[in-house]
Order: sequence, then structure tokens, then C-alpha cells
Amino acid sequence: MKAQKKAFLQMLSMIGKDGMLLMACLLPLVCGVLFRLGIPQAEALLCTYFHKKEVLRPFYGLTDVFYSMLAPAMFCFAAAMVVLEERDEGMASYLWITPLGRKGYLISRLGIPAVLAAVVSGVLLIPFSLQRLQGPPVGVLAVNGGAYGLLYALLIIRFSSNRLEGMAAAKLSSLLMLPSAGAFFIHGGMKYLLWIFPSYWAGLSVSEQQPMLGLVGILCAVIWALLLF
Repeated sequence: MKAQKKAFLQMLSMIGKDGMLLMACLLPLVCGVLFRLGIPQAEALLCTYFHKKEVLRPFYGLTDVFYSMLAPAMFCFAAAMVVLEERDEGMASYLWITPLGRKGYLISRLGIPAVLAAVVSGVLLIPFSLQRLQGPPVGVLAVNGGAYGLLYALLIIRFSSNRLEGMAAAKLSSLLMLPSAGAFFIHGGMKYLLWIFPSYWAGLSVSEQQPMLGLVGILCAVIWALLLF
């Protein structure tokens, strides 16, 4: 555990020295402020302009779902970029034969960031949630977000050999957020096509106001992770 902690702190130091990765980690906080202040203002303006009671408000829940996945995605993206750099330079293979070992390396580079990302996601949802989510819904969305972040990192690492390819893979992997919107817009038989995506269940747990549905998304994420490993 001591070696894993040291390796994780070493990764944080590498992220802190990389301007792009550091900004990626700070992005969720910036977006949280913009969402919390900007979207209600936009709702008021649109309601006045279209003479309606609600325009954006029915989709506040979808915004919260997307936001719950943003922090894990950014944190795990930064971790994935470090892994790709270390693999490209041969450092990963070296670290595997140290006391850290392969298992410890994966925990320090993927496991710990995903867990911390889930915690940060939950902490950020409390003040920045547009629906003012509290309690179990926050916890379920946070854990789903952490699981999504882990999958996001695994997909980047699995299908990239360097950081440049990793950037392209990150853009494609971010599409896994989109099925969550299906819970709000797709009804009928088409929705069954989305059951294999963890983010769909996160969206469904909010749209149906049943937090326990998010647990199915966590199970889907575990299956995805096992396949990618």
C-alpha cells in the first residue's frame, strides 16, 4: 500500500507539471460554476422570450447526469495520459518489476484516481446540481461517474499507443456519455438497445427518480471493465 501511495503521488506530481492535464482536472469546477449560474439565467431569459413556464428545466436532470461524469472523465483522462507516456517511454514495464508490481501500478494509476474521482463528483454535485440532489441520488450518480471514468481511461489505454492517439481515443470514448440522454428522449423498444451502456442507467435513475436503477449501471461498468482488462 505504501508503494501504491508513493506511485499515486508521483502521478499527481506529473499531472501538476503538465499544463493541459492540470487544466483538465480543474475543468469540472469551472463547469460547475458556469452550469449553476448560467443555465438558470438562460432558463429565465428563454421563458420570457417564448412566453413559457419551462424551457430548459425539464432537462436539469440530464445536465446533472452529464456533470456527474465530467469530473471522473477528466481525472481518469489525466491518469490515462500519464500511463500512455510511461508506456511509451518504457517506464511502465520498469515499474512492474519493482515492489509496486503490475497490480499496484494499475491500482495507483487507475483504481485510486477512479475512486477519488467518484468522491469529488459527489462533493461537486451537492452545490452545483441544478436539481439540488441530496442523499442516495448523489451517491449513486457519483459511483456511476467513477465507474464511467475508469472505463474512459481503460478505453483510451486499450486503443492508444501514445498520447497523440490517446487524445483521439478520448474524444471517441466520450461518446459513451450520450446514452444517458436516451433515458430522457427515447421511449419504446429502441431503449432496449441502450441497456448495455452504464451511462444509460445513470440517466434512467434520474429521469425515473429511482436511484437504485443506477446500480444496474455499475454492474454494466464492471462487465465492461473486465472485458477491457
